[in-house]
Amino acid sequence: MDFVGIVMFAIFLYVRPQDFVGFLDTFRPAFLSLAIAGLGIFIRPGGVTWKQIIRTPQDWMVTSYFLYILFFTPGSFGDLWGQIYQYVGFYFLVVIALSNFQRIYQYLGWWLGCIMFIAIMALLSLIGIDPLGSEATTAGSLGRLTLNTSLFSNPNGLGHSVMVAVPLIYFFMFWNRPVFIKEVGAAVLFFPLLCTYFTQSKGAFISGFGAIVATLAFGRPKWVQILIVSGAFFFGVGGLQLLPRFGEVQLGGGGGRKDEAVAGRLDAFEFGKWAFETQPYGVGYGNFYSAFLRKEGDIKARASHSSFNQVQAEFGYWGLLIFSGILYTCFHSLARAKTADDNEERVRRMLFCMVTAYFVSSWMIDFGFRAAFFVMVAMVSAFHRILMDRTPGYTAPIAGESGESWGGIIGLNTAPLTVAGGMALTPVSARDYLAERKVVRGAPSRPRQALSAQTGVMRVQTQGGPVGFVAPIKDPGEMPDVPSPYMPWPKFRWYDAIGIYLSLQLVLQIRDYVIANL
Repeated sequence: MDFVGIVMFAIFLYVRPQDFVGFLDTFRPAFLSLAIAGLGIFIRPGGVTWKQIIRTPQDWMVTSYFLYILFFTPGSFGDLWGQIYQYVGFYFLVVIALSNFQRIYQYLGWWLGCIMFIAIMALLSLIGIDPLGSEATTAGSLGRLTLNTSLFSNPNGLGHSVMVAVPLIYFFMFWNRPVFIKEVGAAVLFFPLLCTYFTQSKGAFISGFGAIVATLAFGRPKWVQILIVSGAFFFGVGGLQLLPRFGEVQLGGGGGRKDEAVAGRLDAFEFGKWAFETQPYGVGYGNFYSAFLRKEGDIKARASHSSFNQVQAEFGYWGLLIFSGILYTCFHSLARAKTADDNEERVRRMLFCMVTAYFVSSWMIDFGFRAAFFVMVAMVSAFHRILMDRTPGYTAPIAGESGESWGGIIGLNTAPLTVAGGMALTPVSARDYLAERKVVRGAPSRPRQALSAQTGVMRVQTQGGPVGFVAPIKDPGEMPDVPSPYMPWPKFRWYDAIGIYLSLQLVLQIRDYVIANL
């Protein structure tokens, strides 16, 4: 029930049926879905205790973020709580509901499904299938593709949100998958790429480029990562110039000021820097636009155009420090995690690419206080919790014993193997047996059809299937060490204070470079 509730929340957040089925909005569907998730958490076996609420570095940083906003930034406690309580609920309910890897994986699948829905609906509006009336909002955006819902009526918002589907599709349907799954994935991958292209969002193109580089490089040997990043720099940057609207912009040496969109962003960044340096606790939650008007006047009315810029202006030095620290903890957890199998590794890589895409997008769009941000961090925290509960000596359980069933596109089918004959051995799954790579020292190598009970490793039979023999594998020498699946970084260490501070300095350096060189 708790999982159903957070899935409903993802649907109401992205698909937004309440925007085109009017009466649904009266039921406050997002709040209703979270109420269902909360009820499910309290009635499930074992319930929930206070010790389960704050456990990971992500939990501590997000909690500090909420408390800082409530007690230190401008505005009354009651007004601020009324605006941010929903985000508190989003975060902690998702963290607690995602109690195992199967749930995280399936939730990522639902998340991807919602993104694919909005991408396809937006594309259909281009060929006349337009139940939401998106053609009018697209025309109002000078032909840049939009979807006429409250969240995606802006082409930049649509492009940045849809582009996240690319790394998710890659790991769901390409990475360590059979050929026929990859063929389907190639067709599916076409939709978010085409949707992003028609939004003509320069920021979404850059964010997607960063996400794709991270997808191809993460988890590979260092020399391969260097080749991928170098190739992306020398070839990919030039390729971006061929995309829509990139050729109109002359960046560097102040040339960006000639482009109205870039000039507006620079004005917003300069105001954000002024607020960061002159307002110790910021201008207050949601006050960027009004504070900008008070300082600059109506002629230069600007949005923040960046999550980092939004946070530095509204929450000041400490707010930006905590926000940067939240992203630091996400990258730190995912970079150091040790996973047990392909499915767990798939989760790790998808989450890493989502955080990378968010980091890049945050320089070009103001998603600093969106439900999607807190849900993403909650998924990383849930991932961290599961591995934190393991010890360095942990071994993956036999399929079925953990209660996690990985099947179909969600994972690997595991056909139980049992010994044919009188010997009663513990059944193992095909996946687990092959993962162990059993070695028979000195066993002869023969064609499979010549195997017998004397030459085979084990006589096995799949349930309801024919009898067969597992072929022996010649001794390769020392077996490679497989890292134990656990979290080497369970909690904050002294050096993390330095890491968080350096993450803030990185953000400030990028900000100053943007202002000085565009």
